[in-house]
Amino acid sequence: MLSSFSPSSIVLRPACADDAPFIAAVVMEALGNDVMAHLDTVSPDAAIVEVCRRPDTLYSWQHTHIATFPDGRPAGALVAYRGENYRQMQQTTFSMLRHLITFDIEKMDDETQTGEYYIDSVAVVPESRGMGLGRKLLEHAIACARLEGLAAVLACDPHNISARNLYERIGFHVEGRLFIFGEDYLRMVCR
Repeated sequence: MLSSFSPSSIVLRPACADDAPFIAAVVMEALGNDVMAHLDTVSPDAAIVEVCRRPDTLYSWQHTHIATFPDGRPAGALVAYRGENYRQMQQTTFSMLRHLITFDIEKMDDETQTGEYYIDSVAVVPESRGMGLGRKLLEHAIACARLEGLAAVLACDPHNISARNLYERIGFHVEGRLFIFGEDYLRMVCR
């Protein structure tokens, strides 16, 4: 851990294809797999890494911003994208991850649509948690959405009260529900 670490020392940068393994860990963490605490010993699924290396998937490096410590190590990341090509990216992504899918894709709601900027995945490494970095990443996504004249949208687990409270503090409010990954989520929007 960096003894001089502070949230203001974190730098946000666009991801590159070489960041694919870290992005895969972020996506897995956002989906409920506790991999961030074990990145030294556990490698993300190779298929998810490959998905993150491609330009035409939901979890592409091209949709990602990496938060880095002053020494360049990743501290967290945000995967977010415009909704226009959601269906096409979803089909490409899920066809590559068929072996991991345990839910009926046909019954899933679309997570986003045209006119939206969808915040798909946000995760922070354990040593950075509780210091405002997740909020900084979310606020960055809101700023990106506003620059493009889009609403920022995300899905929130209704049982994750602390996440919902954070989202509401930074301007999100509930606008319906989404059935995704075999579960019900709150659809939260920030305009």
